[in-house]
Amino acid sequence: MNELRFPNIASLMDIGEPMCLTFDKHADGEPSDLLYCEMIQKARHGKSFSMSAQGCPVGAYVLGVSDDAPHEYYLKSGRYVDMQAARRASDSLPRVVKPYRSIRIEPLSVNNGTFDVIILYLAPERAMRIVQAYSYASGARIVVDTLGAASVCGDCTALAIENGVGLSFGCKGSRKHSGYSDDEVPLGIGVKFVKTIEDGLGHIPETRD
Repeated sequence: MNELRFPNIASLMDIGEPMCLTFDKHADGEPSDLLYCEMIQKARHGKSFSMSAQGCPVGAYVLGVSDDAPHEYYLKSGRYVDMQAARRASDSLPRVVKPYRSIRIEPLSVNNGTFDVIILYLAPERAMRIVQAYSYASGARIVVDTLGAASVCGDCTALAIENGVGLSFGCKGSRKHSGYSDDEVPLGIGVKFVKTIEDGLGHIPETRD
């Protein structure tokens, strides 16, 4: 399973290629000082990782490695007016609940056929086409559920596993540390919806026919 199998999805990214995430219950990974979103950005450009831990405390909570909710961190960051708001934001974060020992992060082109989520960085028009492709067969809507925080780990990974598609506008941490463009939005697709979206992209009309 590689980018040749999903050419419509792969063609939507202007720079680099989609990244596959696999939550592995059998293989041990290595701890890394890099942030989760940094590793994904590096995989966009050809790197691969098998990691058991990463450098972001919020990411550790969202990915299910730590049970320390980031109430205090959020309050100290200045993103929320008081502890009540910071706690509410922290409590609303999606989390990965499936058991695993490591996360494999790699470009779609080298994936062996097994993955849980594909993540893409897309221009808004390309993200729109993912939504249209999802809706092509059923007319169903995608609900955008985001906090402007924990975007790549939460919106695009945990919510993509839970809901099928996680569309985000990014977050301060991932934009600052992993460096994707202000003109891009991150988007995650759960494995069960990849074929639906790939097929839909082959049928929906072009944006400016």
